[in-house]
Amino acid sequence: MLEITLSMFIWGTLGMVVMWSKMSALDITFYRCLIGAVVVGLYLYKTKRKIIFDRQFWLILVAGIFAVANWILLFRSFQLASITIGNMSYYLQPMILLALGFLLKIEKFSWRKISLVFASCVGVLLTIRPSSLHSANMLLGISSSLSAAILYSLVTLIMRNVQRDIFVVIFIQLAVGMLLLAPFAKLQIPSLHSGLWLLVIGIIHTPLAYYCYYQGIKKVSVSQTAVLSYLDPIVAILSDVIFFNQQLNAVQISGIIITFMAGLY
Repeated sequence: MLEITLSMFIWGTLGMVVMWSKMSALDITFYRCLIGAVVVGLYLYKTKRKIIFDRQFWLILVAGIFAVANWILLFRSFQLASITIGNMSYYLQPMILLALGFLLKIEKFSWRKISLVFASCVGVLLTIRPSSLHSANMLLGISSSLSAAILYSLVTLIMRNVQRDIFVVIFIQLAVGMLLLAPFAKLQIPSLHSGLWLLVIGIIHTPLAYYCYYQGIKKVSVSQTAVLSYLDPIVAILSDVIFFNQQLNAVQISGIIITFMAGLY
């Protein structure tokens, strides 16, 4: 559990770093892949680890495409809505993961869990505030984060069946992201301010966090992974309140509590 806990704490600070970088979601994702691929690639070269092109390679590749699309959508949701709203919408993901676990028969079906999924959805709706849904940016931000949540759930399920060196997995996924996004990204040297935050995202939030996460999901159940995933939005919401003066009313706080309690139960 320690590995997943650490990865969630690191990812919880991702929203504020994305906002501080002051770059587009696509460009942030491209540089995340580029910097991370260089760092991990150098490590693979130094340790003489090899990439094996077999069935699992293609699973890793597909998961990588989903992960990269997930990053772009999540970063965009932060910019369109807010870190808090983006994260709360995104963190229906543990419930999506649980639902997929039921459908694929890797998680035991339970009406109690279904009722908690419903409670979690109600909590997210209260946090978002139905009155704010008339805003085009808010709707697009929420849609982006929900789409990212579905992709993230698929990545988690695919990676549970992959038995490969973690750093090889991370390198493949970052490399495919870098190649896919290169034609669309602004290939220019970022400012010193943006560059420093990109380095943090590319090194701390990517190779380190994903190493911890992929190691951890092999040791715990889908339900445990879902519960621990809620550490990420807790840290993210605190960062939004502290660093971006996000104001939460009583209804939103109630929604956050309902969502977290549903996930924990």
